Amino acid sequence: MPTLLQDGYALRVEPTGGFSLLDWDADTCPQDALGADQVRSTDLTTQLIMWTDEMAVPLGLPANAPARQLLRAYQANPNPVCGVAVFTGSTRGGELFGLTEDQTLMLVDRYFSRHRDVPRPRR
Repeated sequence: MPTLLQDGYALRVEPTGGFSLLDWDADTCPQDALGADQVRSTDLTTQLIMWTDEMAVPLGLPANAPARQLLRAYQANPNPVCGVAVFTGSTRGGELFGLTEDQTLMLVDRYFSRHRDVPRPRR
């Protein structure tokens, strides 16, 4: 597992659609942020990683449609996501970075921009 640096934030996405901004510091790791022993990382860009609970499917945790919607911005056909998802910055030299405030806001904006209601004609 990479060493951790105090560098910003992580975005926690719940299956219910709740978003939480987590402080990302030297005492935080993906396992703590997810409340899981075994985690899986998915590199989305060179500066963005999504972390999920490796045991989410075997434990029957609910599907996480909001996290999957975020994945669609980076992958054409993303795999289903179950349980909580946490988004962090990249790794470099064995260190795991948090997200900047701008990166975090961009993720939330990307999610909501994909879900804006398009006005429908009146009948």
